[in-house]
Amino acid sequence: MYLALRNDIIACDLQPGASVSESDMCTRYKASRTPVREACHRLQEEALLQIVPFRGYFIAPLTIEEYRNLNEMQLIVDPSAAALAAERATDAQIKSIEKWAGYVYHPGQKKSYETFLEWNRNLHVEIAAASGNELISDVTSNLQTRLIRYFYLVISMASYGQELVDEHDEIVKAIRARKPELAKARAADHVLRTIERTSKIDIPG
Repeated sequence: MYLALRNDIIACDLQPGASVSESDMCTRYKASRTPVREACHRLQEEALLQIVPFRGYFIAPLTIEEYRNLNEMQLIVDPSAAALAAERATDAQIKSIEKWAGYVYHPGQKKSYETFLEWNRNLHVEIAAASGNELISDVTSNLQTRLIRYFYLVISMASYGQELVDEHDEIVKAIRARKPELAKARAADHVLRTIERTSKIDIPG
């Protein structure tokens, strides 16, 4: 129940800002009110859903302020995660990182785009996990989960998908080479370029 609702929010199948009732969720997910309420409270903690007393449940809206905040936090966290991963990642973790970085994105193909988004999220989460720092891993997982909603709904990667693949490859090469400072620099450059590429997106709020 929780995962199904979470996935629908992330993929924007449930529109940002929309009101959702308990009864609708019970019907949609074939669940009773107790698991629905538990799922909603967990998602509120993840900033994916809002519970307003006496009004009900609302899918967290997408706002330019949140997007900027997520980018700023990513610029702090991602380079540190990459640097630590270059120092601490096991061979198995590096192999996993290489796998998630290896997806070939086909511009203009919706399914390919959506698959790329999932692999992109998994890549960043795997690098954070390889840092060996549980807090960095938790923060990165939440950051990527919240960021992916913007990519699903309002940002098109069609014009720069290959750039992202190339930037990911540079980060992975630095981690594999066990070069923390280079990995940190490559990760920071990747985030800064992504911010630049999406600086003119039109997000309400």
